[in-house]
Amino acid sequence: MMKKLALITIIFFTVFAFTGCVSGPDYQVLDGDFEKNDLSHWTLVSGNPTISDEIYFDGSRKYMQEGESFLTTKESTESLVIRSNHFVLSGMGYITFLLSGNSNSQNTQLSIHLSSTDELIESAYHMTYDGDLFIDNFVRIVWDLSVYLDTELYIQISDTDANYINVDGIDTFIENDYELQRYQTNVLERMGFMTDDLLMSAEYYLNLHKQYIDSDTRYSYHLMGEMGWINDPNGLVYFEDEYHVFYQHNPYASIWGPMHWGHAKSDDLIRWEYLPIAVAPIVNHAGGGAAFSGSAIEIGGDLYIMYTENWQGYQYQVISKSEDGITFEKINEGNSVINEDDLPFYANPVDFRDPKILKKGDTYYSVIGSRQINDYGQVLLFSSDNLIDWEYVGPVIQGSVNTLYTLGKMFECPDLFELDGSDVLIMSPQEIPGHRNTHGTVYVVGDMNYQTGMLENWDLSQIKEIDYGFDFYAPQTMIDSEGRRIMIAWMQSWNRSPMTGQYGWAGALTLPREIHIDSEGQLIQYPVSEIENYRENFESKVIDVLGNQDSLYTGNVIDIELSFKPVETESSGITVFADSEGNGTHIYYKEGYVYLDRTDNMGGRHPGDFYNITKAPVVLQEDGTLTLRILLDQFSVEVFINNGEQAITSTIYQSDSTDKIFLFSESETEFTLSKWDLIID
Repeated sequence: MMKKLALITIIFFTVFAFTGCVSGPDYQVLDGDFEKNDLSHWTLVSGNPTISDEIYFDGSRKYMQEGESFLTTKESTESLVIRSNHFVLSGMGYITFLLSGNSNSQNTQLSIHLSSTDELIESAYHMTYDGDLFIDNFVRIVWDLSVYLDTELYIQISDTDANYINVDGIDTFIENDYELQRYQTNVLERMGFMTDDLLMSAEYYLNLHKQYIDSDTRYSYHLMGEMGWINDPNGLVYFEDEYHVFYQHNPYASIWGPMHWGHAKSDDLIRWEYLPIAVAPIVNHAGGGAAFSGSAIEIGGDLYIMYTENWQGYQYQVISKSEDGITFEKINEGNSVINEDDLPFYANPVDFRDPKILKKGDTYYSVIGSRQINDYGQVLLFSSDNLIDWEYVGPVIQGSVNTLYTLGKMFECPDLFELDGSDVLIMSPQEIPGHRNTHGTVYVVGDMNYQTGMLENWDLSQIKEIDYGFDFYAPQTMIDSEGRRIMIAWMQSWNRSPMTGQYGWAGALTLPREIHIDSEGQLIQYPVSEIENYRENFESKVIDVLGNQDSLYTGNVIDIELSFKPVETESSGITVFADSEGNGTHIYYKEGYVYLDRTDNMGGRHPGDFYNITKAPVVLQEDGTLTLRILLDQFSVEVFINNGEQAITSTIYQSDSTDKIFLFSESETEFTLSKWDLIID
C-alpha cells in the first residue's frame, strides 16, 4: 500500500538519535492515512468527523479505501471544517489523496491553503456518479503543485452542505519519479484501466463517467447502454418474474471495442433498470479476448448463459451460472464446453460463435453460427445432457455458391424455436452482395430433425427478410410467462458509423416485438402491447390530402396509426422528423411497396439513395387499404405494415427543429391518422 507514515517515522527517529532535540519542518501531513484512528494532529474548526473502517463490498476489490480506515464526514451533524498540520511542500512538489462521497458540491471538498495567508490554491470535490452503485468508491487525485515548493501549506476538509466526503491516503511528500509513477498508475487503475479485474474495471469506469451523458440526447423507450457502444442483444430470458436482456457492450467508448455483456431488466419491456455488467473479456489487449454473443436459459431456479469467448481470432463456447441473475461464474472450472475439437472437419474454427441454447425434452441443444472451410456460412447443432459434455449433431442449414445472393457468407446469431406449430430458424448472414446493409437478417420455416441436426422441408424461395430497414440486425427471441415469443434486435448497422457517437453513446435495441407465424408461413411482428400503457395526449383526424398538407403535429417520441387507400401509381404517405418546409423522413406507398426515405435526416452522412431509401414489398388489404403503425423515438423510426406483415426500422439524425409531421399524396387521398405522445418518465 502507498502509505508513508512508517517511513517518515523511521526517518524522524533516526534524525532524533543523531541530533538530539533538533527537528526540521514537517514535509508530510501527519495521520494522513487515518490508520491510527487518531486525529490529534488535525485541528477541528467545527463539526464532528469520524474515522471509519467500513468495508465496501467484500473489502478485497480495488477502488476502495487504502488500508483499513479513512476519514469520513458521514456522521457529522453540523457544518464541518478540519485542518491538517502545516507542512512544507518538498520532494517533487506533488500531492496526492483518495476522495469519495456523495456530493459534487464545492461546499464539500478537500482544499490546499497557504499557511501564511489562508489563501486557497487548489480544491477538489467528489465527481463520481451520484447514484445507487459505487457511490463511495475512492478516486485518486494527483496534483502538481511544484510552483509551491518549499512553501508552507495545510489541507482543509470541508463539509458545509449536509452531504459527506471521505478522504484517505494523503501523501504530501513524493520523493522521486518511481513514486509518482505508482500514483499515476493508480489513478488509471481506479478509472478502470490497467487492472486484471476487467469486470470491476468496466463497471467502475461506467459509473464514474455516465453522469456526463445528457439525458436529452438519449432514446426515451429503447434499451441502450448507459454510455459507450452496444450491439447484439444477448441472453434474452424471462427470469424470476422479470425480463432480462444482455447486450454486447464496450463501456469505454462509443465505438466497437472489447466486448462485455451489459445487462438490464424490466417488468414490462419498456422501462429498464440497469444492472452491473455481467461478463468481461478474459483479457483486455489488442487481438486478445472478447465476450461475444450468446443466450440464456433458466434451469432449476438458476440462470445460465452460454456465449462465445474470442481469443486472438479463435472462438469457443463457455457457460456461466448465476443464482441471483446478476453475478456469474463459469462452470466446468472455467474451461470451454465446445471448442474447435468438437467441430466437424468442414467448419472453420476462426468463425464459430453466438450459441443459442434451448431445451427439448431432457436434452439441451445449441445452435451456433459457423463458417465452412469453403467460406460459406452454416448453422451447427450440438446436444448435451448436462451442459458440459456436448456432441455435434449436424448442420441445421448450409450455404453454398447457389445461396450467395440470398445468404452471403458467414451466418451469425442463429435462433431456433417452435412457433405456432412451425419450426423457425432466424439468423444474420453476412457479406451479401448488393445488400443495402451488406449484412442481413432472415428467417426460414421448416421441420427440424433433431436426430440429424438438419432443418428439412424448405427451399431457398422461403428465406425472407425479417425487417427491410437500414438498422435491424442480430435479432434474438425469448418466451415470457404469457407464452409470447418476444423478439429484440440491434437497432444499428455495421457498415455505417453511428451518428450519436458525439453524445457519448452508440447503438440501441429495437422495441420488443411479439412475433407469430401465420397460416402461409409468414412471420408477423408488432410492438409489444405494453408500449400502449405510455400513450398520452391522444389526437385523431380524418383528412383529405392532395399535395403536401400543412404540419399536423409536432413531436419526436410518438406512436402513430395511419390508414389510407393509396392509388397504385401515385406516392402517398407521411413525413416525420420534418422541418417547417416538409423535409424529413418520408414513409409512403407506391406500386406495391412501402418506401422509407431518410435522406433529409442524415445530415449529409452516407449520401446516396442506396444508403437512404429502402422499400418493403406489400400487398394491400382486400378493400385496398394500407395500415401503418409508426413509432418514433428521438433517433429512430420503426414502421409496421398491415398489422405486422412487414417491418422497416431505421435510425435517423434529427434536431429540435425537425419535429413536425406532414401528410402528402400525389392524388387526392383520405387519411385516418391517430397519434399519441409516448411519455416515459
